[in-house]
Amino acid sequence: MNKQIFLILVASVLSSTVSGQKINDFFSTLSKNDLFNGSVLISKSEEITFSKTYGFSNFEKKEKITDKSQFPIASVSKTFTATAILQLKQKGKLKLDDPVQKYLQDFPYPNITIRHLLSNTSGLAEYYHLFDNVIKEQPEKNISNADIIPVFIQNKTPLSFLPGSKWEYSNVNFCLAALIVEKISGISFRDYLEKNIFKPAKMNDSFLPENRKIKVPNQVELYSYPNMYSTNFVNIKDQKESFLIFEKSNFYGNGGIISTALDLQKYENALFKYQLLDKKELEEALTPTKLNDGKIASYRYGEKEIAYGLGWEMYTDESNGKLVFHDGSITGLSSILIHNIDKNQTVVLLSNTASPIFAVSNAVLQLINDKPYVVPVQNLSRVYGSLLENGSKEKANQLIEEYLKNPGSYEATERDFNRLGYQFLRLQKKENSLETFASAALIFPKSANIYDSYGEALLQCGKKEDAIKMYQKSVELNPDNENGKKVLKELL
Repeated sequence: MNKQIFLILVASVLSSTVSGQKINDFFSTLSKNDLFNGSVLISKSEEITFSKTYGFSNFEKKEKITDKSQFPIASVSKTFTATAILQLKQKGKLKLDDPVQKYLQDFPYPNITIRHLLSNTSGLAEYYHLFDNVIKEQPEKNISNADIIPVFIQNKTPLSFLPGSKWEYSNVNFCLAALIVEKISGISFRDYLEKNIFKPAKMNDSFLPENRKIKVPNQVELYSYPNMYSTNFVNIKDQKESFLIFEKSNFYGNGGIISTALDLQKYENALFKYQLLDKKELEEALTPTKLNDGKIASYRYGEKEIAYGLGWEMYTDESNGKLVFHDGSITGLSSILIHNIDKNQTVVLLSNTASPIFAVSNAVLQLINDKPYVVPVQNLSRVYGSLLENGSKEKANQLIEEYLKNPGSYEATERDFNRLGYQFLRLQKKENSLETFASAALIFPKSANIYDSYGEALLQCGKKEDAIKMYQKSVELNPDNENGKKVLKELL
């Protein structure tokens, strides 16, 4: 072998080893700090460069996650629904600007098109409270996609906005899109996915269950924190769902697919090699949607602006390449499939403890491109709240003092502290609530919202004079705080 070629190969292997070690160290640190429990896969030019699992699929039985462990992928499923619709479009079976009524005749909104569904610009109401009356009248009923249109008609549910005028995330859009796939194909959505996506992409460990409550042997258990101040995961089977519809429904199209990290990488490979869609249709899916006024349909997550195409999300900042993705989240589960088109890199993350998926994936993308990255850290409000709950007020205060000296040691957000304070208040843990808001005021001294919340908590605890001071501080920081002005007027 030519010496120069040999040295290049050795350098390549060493580089890969070092990179793999860095990635493993990164996820090992997250796992140790309870910030990641799940499956990781990274590929470059369709070749897997890193694949590993961390933690347990079943905490109670101490069963470890393996490459064969199957996860619900939640809203990553929306990319499959969009692919199914675009396959039918490619075959001339539909047009994206066809009205939904053309295929679902009873659909009561004539101005909503298939494109509106796939781009989340329809104005349709989300399903969280749509079925409250149905559940009350028929408590044993298992609600599914076929029940959506009848309840819209029965309730005469108004649209949130004119179709195409705004962007608003709605699971209902993709449930209806799945119904259209069934109507045109003449088979169940489950069978359509199996025949037209799973099999062609060789996704042997992926399926859409008939009943998502019935688990297969390799399927992971899901875990989450039961409250804002807990530091111990609890199986979601032992927790109450935040919305009743989650316990009473079996929707599909919006989510529901069960898969593995390896299968999702196979899906991505097949998709971007144009084995599932032609180039034209795939580019349509990955192009930001334009609203009626010409603006791009987008939302902000932290400092990043994210545009929405047809069942796919994309960062508007393309300085590091065009990044397209979809994330997913349900109680006890977070997922993301992200692909850098320009660099041909893919990252798949599946976590059965609802890890901070955006922060982790962004750090991984930086890491694999040898750029500075930040390792996600533990949530300050959660650790702080746990100390208060356990009667360690002194340690809790010390934690805040240490954080103020070294803000990078924990993640702290105004929103989390606000939610923690109110949760303590709702549970009649009044002293803990007041301590939380007092600490939040130290961390976020310029937040009018924190002082407003602190004032409300003091008032509920019978501390009127202290409440007045907090409301005054809030109005001073934000002269437009009408609530604060109203309360002060009543108190003074």
